[in-house]
Amino acid sequence: MRSAAYAELDSVRREFRALVRRWSAEHSYLGPLQERLREELGYGDYRVETSIVYNEALDAVRTGDSIRVLLVADNPGKKEQLEVNRRYLVGQSGKLAAGWFERELGIDFRREVLILNKTPVHTPKTAELRQLLALAGPERGRLEALLAESQRAMADLAWRLFLAFGAGRGAGSAALWISGRGELRRGGLFSAYREELSRLVQAASSKRRGAGARSAAEPGEAPPRAWVFNHFSMNQFALEMKRKSDVAHSAWDNLERIGSDNWRGVFGQGGAA
Repeated sequence: MRSAAYAELDSVRREFRALVRRWSAEHSYLGPLQERLREELGYGDYRVETSIVYNEALDAVRTGDSIRVLLVADNPGKKEQLEVNRRYLVGQSGKLAAGWFERELGIDFRREVLILNKTPVHTPKTAELRQLLALAGPERGRLEALLAESQRAMADLAWRLFLAFGAGRGAGSAALWISGRGELRRGGLFSAYREELSRLVQAASSKRRGAGARSAAEPGEAPPRAWVFNHFSMNQFALEMKRKSDVAHSAWDNLERIGSDNWRGVFGQGGAA
C-alpha cells in the first residue's frame, strides 16, 4: 500500500484504541450490565470478557499488504469480544463472509479486508442493543450517548480510511462496503452512523464541487465503489447477490451495481432503507 495510506491507517488505529480506552474507563457500569443481559437472555455458552472491543486485527496490517475492501459490520458479538480473539467477524457470519470473498472474488478475507464496526460496544446479537438499553435504568442516558458518540466516531474512521485508500478513484483503490442496511434506517439502531457518514460524504462532495470537480456526487448518490449490502448472517448477503446478480457480468460489476443501488436507498430520500 502507499505510504500515505499506511500513515493514515496507523493514525486511525491509534485513535481507535485510545477511544476504546476512554470509553471503557468512562462507562465502567457496562460490563455488569452486559453480564445481566447475557443471563436474562439465557446465554450460557460464553461470558462477557470485553465490553468495548478494539479490533486487534488492524495491528497486524503492514506496509506490504494489499487492502482491497474496507468492510463495516455492526458490533462485536460473542466470539469477537473474547480475550483470545478481540477481532471482528470471527464468528459464523465471518466464516460465511470469508468463504464468499474467497470463492467469488479470490480475496483473502483475513489479509486483504480491513474490518470496522458501526459501534465497538458488545452484545451477543446486534438487535440486543435494544435490550441492553432497556436494562440500563439510570445509566440509560449515558449508554445512549455512548452508542451515538461511538457510531459517529466509527463513521469518521471508516471515511478517513476510504479517502486514504483512494475512495474508488484510482487503480488499486479499496471499496467501502457497509454490511447490514436494515438498522441504518431513520430510527434504527445505527441511524447515528448513517447520519454522520452522510454528512462526511456530502462535505467531501461539496469540497469537490467547490474545486470544480466534474465527478462530485449529488446528495444521496454513492461515491465510486461505496456500497451497502445485507448482512452476511443467515446467508442474507449471498441470497441478495444470487437474486439480484446478472450472470452476464462479473462479481465485481454486480457488486458495484447492487451496492450502489442499496447506497442510494439508504443515504438518499431521507435515509429509507
